[in-house]
Amino acid sequence: MRTYSLGGETVPTALAGNLVTGSVHDGRNYRIMLARINGEEIIKTRFLTGENDWEGHSIAKLKDGYLIVGACEGRANPDGGDGWKAYVARLDDGLNAIWERKLRILGNEAVHSLLPADDCAFIAGETANGKGRGFFIGRITGDSEVLWLRKLGPWDDAVISGLVERDGRLILVGSLKEEKWKVKAFEFNGDGKLMKERELAEGIALTAVEMDGKIILGGYKGSDLWVWSEDWKLTLPNGTVTSLLPVENGLLVGGEVEGKATVLKLDPKGGTIWKRELWERGWVEVLGKGIALGVKEEEGKTVMVVERF
Repeated sequence: MRTYSLGGETVPTALAGNLVTGSVHDGRNYRIMLARINGEEIIKTRFLTGENDWEGHSIAKLKDGYLIVGACEGRANPDGGDGWKAYVARLDDGLNAIWERKLRILGNEAVHSLLPADDCAFIAGETANGKGRGFFIGRITGDSEVLWLRKLGPWDDAVISGLVERDGRLILVGSLKEEKWKVKAFEFNGDGKLMKERELAEGIALTAVEMDGKIILGGYKGSDLWVWSEDWKLTLPNGTVTSLLPVENGLLVGGEVEGKATVLKLDPKGGTIWKRELWERGWVEVLGKGIALGVKEEEGKTVMVVERF
């Protein structure tokens, strides 16, 4: 296990190959972190920043570089902050920005999920104003042109779970609060037309993936760790799922249980193959094959942890 403190807070959020993105607080503002890793070791770092705060939320490897998404030029606070613009950037293999796009929708937004395609990428995130919170989904070309953008909501509160593809259609999965929290799936075609909307479950899903043609949710219900499939469900007391990764013959589940960063491997029917407790006072944010990245509290700072399992 290795820990890294690149500022007052160092938080990983996504992994593409050996490149990690996330956010670092430098004592004044948040910056987007880009860190190459080799095993548990960081071998290169780079930061994207500008006016006010910047956060990286997801990243994808392209044939000739990377696509990164997040939020920029906002003002962070414990409630999430305000003034954020949705951020999309294309990077070359040296992690230099080829282009950047900053998008205003309702006035406070962030991109959290992306799906690369042959000549474009699909992006999805959260948007908010004084009337509530909602979701958005869009299509952007490899040259930064936004082909379309669609909004959903607003509701009393909303948390995006993820953007997945199934049978050639895009499915934005999100948790929304009206009278109670429930998870819904919104199905779009490639031109941005909403084809179907359905409720999946009650609870809060912080992440969603597709596995064997089915949507898998991970999050929490009450105080319990919660994994949901159309065919099975799993709960563990006093925990939360923050990361899911389909792998050969199963599913990796990362998060926190009883205050400890934890990884489980489930079989395709939801049975637990193994459970491994990693570091204390923290949780897993990102899963790769055989590696977990997350955070822990250490000497008054939030540090990044990288651990093989």
